[in-house]
Amino acid sequence: MIMKTRIPLALLLIFALALSGCWGSREMDSLAYILVLGIDEGEKGGVAIYAQVGVPSQPSEGGGGEPAFITLTSEGRNMTEAVAKLFIKSTKIPDLSHLQLLIFSEKLASSGLQQVLDFLRRDYSLRENVRVAVAEVDIEDLLNVEEKLSKQPALAIINQFRINTERSTVVQSELKDLVSYILEPDRQGAVPIIGTSEDRFTLGKTAVFNGYKMAATLDMSQTLGLQLWRDHVSTGQVTIPLSSPGEVISLAIIKSTTDIKVSWQDNKLLVRSMVDVNLDVQEMADVEAAELKTRVSHYFVNRMRDTLQVAQKEGVDFLGLSAKLRRKDTESWRRENHRWSEVIQNAEYDLRCVVHIRGQGPIR
Repeated sequence: MIMKTRIPLALLLIFALALSGCWGSREMDSLAYILVLGIDEGEKGGVAIYAQVGVPSQPSEGGGGEPAFITLTSEGRNMTEAVAKLFIKSTKIPDLSHLQLLIFSEKLASSGLQQVLDFLRRDYSLRENVRVAVAEVDIEDLLNVEEKLSKQPALAIINQFRINTERSTVVQSELKDLVSYILEPDRQGAVPIIGTSEDRFTLGKTAVFNGYKMAATLDMSQTLGLQLWRDHVSTGQVTIPLSSPGEVISLAIIKSTTDIKVSWQDNKLLVRSMVDVNLDVQEMADVEAAELKTRVSHYFVNRMRDTLQVAQKEGVDFLGLSAKLRRKDTESWRRENHRWSEVIQNAEYDLRCVVHIRGQGPIR
C-alpha cells in the first residue's frame, strides 16, 4: 500500500519539475539581452544610452531578410533614469547579464566617467570582465554599421576584439581593470579606441586616462610602446624599415618581457628599462644579421620613446612609473608625488632592447 502511494507522488514531482522548466523558458523569452551598451553625453545634459539587442532574423519573400538587431535608445539625467526609460521602449525586459562590450563616447570620456562608473559598479547583473572601449565616432552611427561578414554590428564588434586579443598593438581592457586603475592613487587607465572605415570596424588607437578623464590618444605605434612599458606584449607582427630606401622586413613576435627599474637619486628619478624580445622572420629581406638586430632593437626602443614623449607632454604618468617608485621607495614617492608631472619630464631614462632572432619561421 505504501509503495502504491509513493509512485504517484514521484510522478507528481517529475511533472512539477517539468512545469518549472517550461516556466523558465517563457521567462527567458520575456528578456531582451543587451550585447553592446554605448554611453554618451545627452543633448540636454545627463547621459544617452544605446543598447543593441540581437533579434531572430525573419527571411522575406524576396530573400533579403530584416536586420538581425535593434538598437534601443534613451536619455536621462543619470544612468539610473536612462536605463529605466528603456523599459518603456521595449516589450521585453532589458537585461545586462549578457553584456559583452561597453562603449563610451570620446566626449563623455573626456568629460569624466566617474558618475557612469559609479552606476556600473553597483549593478550586480553586470559582469566585471565585460570589455570596455572608447568610440572615436558617433556611437549611434557605430552601432548601425552593417559589416559584410556579419548581420549584427554587436557581434561583429565583439568578434573584432576577440580576433585581436593576442595582438600586441591592441590594448585589452575590462571593466574591472579600468575601475582598478582609476581607484589607485598613481595608476592610469588605458582603453582601446574603436572606429569605422567604410563598412568595417577599426582598432589600434588607445585612449589613456588621467583619473576619470581621458587625457590623450595614442596611435598604433605609440600603443605598441605602451604595451612594452606595461610588459603586455605577447604576440603579433612588426614591419621594420631597413637602411636601403623602401626596404622592410617583417617579423613575428614570439615572446617579450620588459624589466623596468626605478630609483630616486640626486634629486631626480632614474628609469632603466630592458626589453628582451624573441622573434621569427615572417618575410625575408637581404640584410646582414648584425644590422637586423640593431634595426629591431632601435625600433622597439623608439616605440617606447614615442609613448614616453606623450606622457611627458601631457604630464600624465600612464606608464606606471609612480606606482613602481611607491612600491620600492615609499618615502621618496610621498615627498615627490605632488609634482609628478615635473618628475617624469626631468627624469633620466635608459631604454634598451635585447633581440633574439629565433629563425626564419615556418617554411613549406
